[in-house]
Amino acid sequence: MKKPSILVVLLLLSSCSHVTSLTKAKKSRPKSIRSLTSKTTHKEISKKHLDLLASEKIVAKMSAPVRKEVRVEKRQTATASNLPLRFEQRHYDFWLKYFSKKEKARFERHMSNGLKFEKIVHEVFKEHGLPSDLFFVGLIESGFNTHIRSHASAVGPWQFIKGTGKRYGLKIDRYLDERRNIYKSSHAAANYFKDLYNIFGSWELALCAYNAGEYRIINAIRRGNTRDYRQLVKKKLIPKETIFYIPKVAAARHLFKNRRKYGLKPKKADSAFYLNVDKVVAKSSFSLDDVAKKMRIKRSVLRKLNPEVKKSWVGVTKRKPMHLLLPKGKAKRFATLKIAKSSKISRIAKSSSTIRQSVSRSVSSVYRVKSGDSLYRISRKFGLPIKKIKRANRLKTSRIKIGQKLKIPSIGSKYTVKKGDNLTHIARKFKTSIQSIVSANNIRNHKIYKGQNLIILANARQ
Repeated sequence: MKKPSILVVLLLLSSCSHVTSLTKAKKSRPKSIRSLTSKTTHKEISKKHLDLLASEKIVAKMSAPVRKEVRVEKRQTATASNLPLRFEQRHYDFWLKYFSKKEKARFERHMSNGLKFEKIVHEVFKEHGLPSDLFFVGLIESGFNTHIRSHASAVGPWQFIKGTGKRYGLKIDRYLDERRNIYKSSHAAANYFKDLYNIFGSWELALCAYNAGEYRIINAIRRGNTRDYRQLVKKKLIPKETIFYIPKVAAARHLFKNRRKYGLKPKKADSAFYLNVDKVVAKSSFSLDDVAKKMRIKRSVLRKLNPEVKKSWVGVTKRKPMHLLLPKGKAKRFATLKIAKSSKISRIAKSSSTIRQSVSRSVSSVYRVKSGDSLYRISRKFGLPIKKIKRANRLKTSRIKIGQKLKIPSIGSKYTVKKGDNLTHIARKFKTSIQSIVSANNIRNHKIYKGQNLIILANARQ
């Protein structure tokens, strides 16, 4: 009777050793994705970060593969132009039928849009060393509609939400939304794809994270104790939409590349329109409609090339210049416009004397429009008729924008600040108000410095 009892004990001990290895690790809060990716997102995550990820068990160790699989899988091998994807055949067949039959007209429209931007996207991904077939992620995300917005407020061809877009260097403010620009958003998408692949180590999981979010996939990996996409699908640890995402990309890729076989007939796209362009830089605020008029370019053409511009006016700062696309051959003409140059007020030459008040002469100050300003309020501030301000700035209407620079014509004087001067002293000397000096010279926090040249407006004197 002793021999069987020893066997029983040994079996129990061996089974316990297996049980302990399969117990779940203690849950810890995942590291932020920002900390896992470098500050400059175009650089790869260092090995140190990936080791840290593994050591803290954010991504669990890969469990042994399950050999007994009922489902049929389709395997696509990696080549220079495609993605290595694995998925269930039934899911793939569903999307193949859905795109080629049920939603054929819609998919043809998406293909037509895709043909416009295919070469641009391929060149961007080639520059970043990524598979060109990531192009098809954009195809199923937005149909390459640059103005599309989802119910979750994801915008543009790559469907970036505001936070992710800003994290990857896209400008999103009252004037611009660069998520709509195919060039800028494609570079942002490339950097995002690289970071996701560096975190998860497979394109299936990287695309799942692109669809569902990084944290959701990290949590699924922790709960399932596996980094195998197929096992996560089998255990239903990722959302249903995300389970369908991989075969959806693969089906769209197959149909796009074999469109004749499936009778798909997208309209011919003018891809040359987006390729034959000049890239220019605007260094000061401007109106897109005014640029179109001065450049003799159709307004619709300029807006089509620059879909990130929300209205017409674009506020630009020295630190954040605006990159514009123009039809080929228009760059030289653009260089003659004022917005192509740095908008600095010309400095007044210093005199040999430390203090000098020049004779009265005609000078113009530049006033930057602030929140709550109107032409009436500005005219009252400077003691000028509204018509005179409009004439000096060639304004047809009384509409002005925040950040817009207005010339304030006047008869005034120049004054060079000396040691010991302050605004109160200068205002008393010229019998004017402090506010007049501050407004005319765009002074911030009422601070002036020795050697600074100030414009004193005659019509604002008391």
